[in-house]
Formats: sequence, structure tokens, C-alpha cells
Amino acid sequence: MEYFIYITNDCNLKCKYCSVLLDCEKNNLPIKPTYSYEDLMTFIRKTQVSNMDNEISIYFFGGEPSLEYDNIETLINIAKKELVGFDLKFVLHTNGLCLDVLPDKILDELTLIMFSINYEKIPHHILYPSYFSIVIDNALSIKMRKDIPIIARLTVTEDTSIYTELLQVSNFFDYVYWQIENCDNFNNPKMFKDTYTYEIRKTFEYWIKYLEQGIMLKYIPFMAVLKFLFFHDRNDNEFSCGYSRGMIYIQTNGKCYACSDNVEGNIHYMGDIFKGVSLPGHKLSEFRCNGCSYRSICMGRCGRMHIEFSKEHINDYCQMNQAMFNLFLDNKLLLEGLIKKYPFFKSELENWILEYTEFTP
Repeated sequence: MEYFIYITNDCNLKCKYCSVLLDCEKNNLPIKPTYSYEDLMTFIRKTQVSNMDNEISIYFFGGEPSLEYDNIETLINIAKKELVGFDLKFVLHTNGLCLDVLPDKILDELTLIMFSINYEKIPHHILYPSYFSIVIDNALSIKMRKDIPIIARLTVTEDTSIYTELLQVSNFFDYVYWQIENCDNFNNPKMFKDTYTYEIRKTFEYWIKYLEQGIMLKYIPFMAVLKFLFFHDRNDNEFSCGYSRGMIYIQTNGKCYACSDNVEGNIHYMGDIFKGVSLPGHKLSEFRCNGCSYRSICMGRCGRMHIEFSKEHINDYCQMNQAMFNLFLDNKLLLEGLIKKYPFFKSELENWILEYTEFTP
């Protein structure tokens, strides 16, 4: 199970597209956890036992969790003491601005760092001084201290260029994942779909040129499609991201949700750490995915999307991802030949790091 712990609802960035940053006063939410970490450990242990699961991934989430390093260190120490016998991993989900003061005691315990890159602040002309120069310098400094995997996460909106931003960002991180913004509607759906389709095709052409040379650029959405196309290893009637069955987002008041988006709407509420949770366990067969020919390589994309968005808006997301899938399907013979030519690609596609993302943008 994956537990996303809101260490704080505060943040030192105000990204206009953010679906996690909450108006705490309006929603009557505390900035920091009001429950005890002992209660949290009891909840995690009971949940693991009831689901017969020995693997625990604890994400330090928010808000911006790096604003509360002392609390993260305390939580790590308590978890290591109270969750003995479980396969325990810690993941930091951060914007990277405070990584220069990340204590060694925390860094030594981390399995993975997830960087959320704010596209609004990526410079197009002057790299230094800038938000982006701070982020990449901090990422490189972390790699000098510990060889820990770092994933950069990009949010794709109508104002972004996924092609240019991938080229700018990918050199500084081990892996890059991007996700189309989850929002109620797009301002200009046709323009967004046309732009995204064009840029994904250009990105794919760039990526496959390296693939032909035996180099797999670590673009996780592309790696995921390749994996599901040739080495499918899961139940294709479940959301591959773990929505409603493997992820629990724990707010500062102890309430638990199946998704971090739209907490204020209470739609994904599952219970709390005091009384326990009931995992919805949604299946893809409940939704439009049931008869979809892309289901085994898409895996439903996003559970929240199917529950909250209109049919027309869901179709926008489906069309954008299907454009990506078609690039792989149209080049299936070429890709199959490359996998045979470079058999080590299989092990790269089976890397555990991919499991820490949603796979499909």
C-alpha cells in the first residue's frame, strides 16, 4: 500500500494549475497534522494486515513537505520502530526548492525523490538566476550526496510545450513523467488536443531515434506503453496507478481519500485513520474502458476522471492518450525488432521505479 501523508498544507509555490493546494481556512483543515504519529502507525499496520500486504511506501506529501523536515525525521523514526517486519520505503514528493538543506538523516532513508516541476517558472531565455536553476542545482547536489533515483514530474496544460520542456528538463533527472492536467474543462479542447498530438509525435520521433541506437531515454509514459504492449504483467481491469485499491491520501485531520485531487469535494473520501477505511476497489469494467481496445495499454488513466468529469471531457483525455498509443501501435513491428536487438530493454521496463507513477498521462 502507498500512504501519502500530508506533512503540511503549506507551500512555498503557488502554481495556478495545482489541484492539491487547498484553502485550509475555507475547508476547515489544519496546516499540519493534528493526529499523533502513533495513531497513524496503528492505522497503517491494521490496514496492511487487513489487506494482507507486506509492502509499505510512505510518501511525504503536501503542500510542500520539505518545509517540515523535523516532522519528517520524527515520522521516519517512529515508522521504523512501529512497522518492523514490513518492507518499508520512504519517498519525498517535493518542488525541490529546499533540498539544499535536506538533512542526511532523511536522505539516507529515502528510496526515491519525486520533483514536481513548475512549468510556469521554467525560463525560456535566461537560465540563471531562476527558480529552475535552484531546482536543478539542488537535484545535482543531492546526487552528489547519495545515488538516489529522482523523477521529475511535469504537468501538461494548455500553456505548455511538452516537447521543449522535456528536452530542457530530462538532462537533469533520472526519469521524467508528465501528466495532462486534471481539471473540470479545457478552454480550447480542440487546440489543446491538436497541439498535444503534434508535440507527442515529435517527442516520440526523438525518443525512438535513441531507442534505435540502444538507448532508452527515461520518459516514463513511453516506457509504460512499451511495457504494457510487450510485457504486460497486471490485471487490466484495475487502474494501474492504484486508484481506489492501493493508495491512501491522509490529510492533516486524519481523513483518508482515494485521490489527492478535489479533497474539498469529499468525493474520494474513504474513512479516517481512527475508524479505518473502506477501499472502493473500482474496476475498469465499470467505466467506458470496458469495451475499449486500448484498455490493456492505457489501464484506465485516472480514476478521478471517470468519476468526476463529463463524458465529453473524458473523451478529450482519451483522444490525447490514444494519439500516443497509436504511435506505438503503428510502429509495433519496429519496436518488437528493437526489443529483440536490445534484450536489456526488458529489464529497464521492469524497473520498480515505474511503479511509483501513474503510467498513463
